Formats: sequence, structure tokens, C-alpha cells
Amino acid sequence: MNLRRRILTVLSTLPVASVLPHVLQAQTTTLKATPQDALGPFYPPQWAGEIDADLVVFGSGAYADGTPLTITGVIRSTDGKALANARVEIWQTDATGKYRHPDDDGEGPAKRGFQGFGRALTDGEGRYRFRTIKPVLYSGRPPHVHFRVVAGGRKELVTQMYFAGDNKERGGNFGFSKERDRLTVAPTAAKDGQRDGLAATFDLVLAAA
Repeated sequence: MNLRRRILTVLSTLPVASVLPHVLQAQTTTLKATPQDALGPFYPPQWAGEIDADLVVFGSGAYADGTPLTITGVIRSTDGKALANARVEIWQTDATGKYRHPDDDGEGPAKRGFQGFGRALTDGEGRYRFRTIKPVLYSGRPPHVHFRVVAGGRKELVTQMYFAGDNKERGGNFGFSKERDRLTVAPTAAKDGQRDGLAATFDLVLAAA
């Protein structure tokens, strides 16, 4: 008797009650939704003009300051399905710790060559990609990148991505998440053209609406 037949024979002798729970568990396994975090005061007031997924190349040149950072990830639903055509938005400080926002430094980051915020749509496998820089600490807050993700039939996700080793508040608790460890990435070294940079993976899971 070959191995396959022996396995089938053994399974056929087991009570249904001992096998069924494992089958049901495999069918009902779900992913945990990514924790929400604060929107913050500097969400871009309008999305117009150059708002692509490359925040480093803006206008006629490339932003020379800061550490280049490539962020990639996959957007999924809690049942593990990849979400195509999900809208992913990010916004963050430039290398001087300023947002491109009327209530912070206005168009200062843009004048220095940094786009400040960007938008991308996920592909057929739920993947997205941004090219930016690693943000810096400001006002006691650890470096972070803001995310907003919108997908049909899913609860809108507003969260933030933090960096391992530097995700603690330094005075105050604005935007603090009790599950910040789940929002923290450990970037790896990566080349960005001729520049030394970083790469980080930040996968996100959206809950049902």
C-alpha cells in the first residue's frame, strides 16, 4: 500500500468530530486588521498637481537631502484577499522636519524639491510602492509616515508607519498607538541610484466596512 492510501486509510478510521474542527479552523482563519492611528493636523488640504508615488523627484529636479527610502507593501482584506485598485496616500515631513501644509511650512518643502505627499493605486496583486525619504523627528514625535488607504467595501484605514529603534514619544503622547509595535518597520540598506538609502515593507490589512 502506498503512502497516500495509508494516510487515507488512517483518516477514514478517525471520528469525524476529531477532523472537522481542524478543517473549519483552516477555512475561518482571518488576518487581524491593521491598527488605526491619528490622522494628524497636516493631512494635505488638496490633492492636485504632482501627487504621484515618487516624492523625491518633484518638478524639474530630485530632492538631495535626507536618506532615500523605498516603501513597498501589499494591501489585503481580513480574509487574506489582495485588494486591487486600493488608493494609498502618504504624507510626511521633509529632511528639515516640515510638512507641506499651510499650517506648517506651507510650500517650503516643495520649494526645496520635496513633494511632501503622494498617492498610488495597488496593482492586481494588491501591491503598492513609494519612493521618498526617511522622515525626521519633530516636536518630540518619532519619525513616521502617515498612511490613508481607501478600498471599496472596506473600512477606511488611517494609520502611521514608525521605525524600529526610534518609535517612542519624546514628550507628549499625540498620535500614540497602543499597538505601535505592529506599525513599526525595520528598514534594510538599499541603493537609490548612486545614493545609500533604505527599503521598508509595510503590509496593511483593511477591515470590512
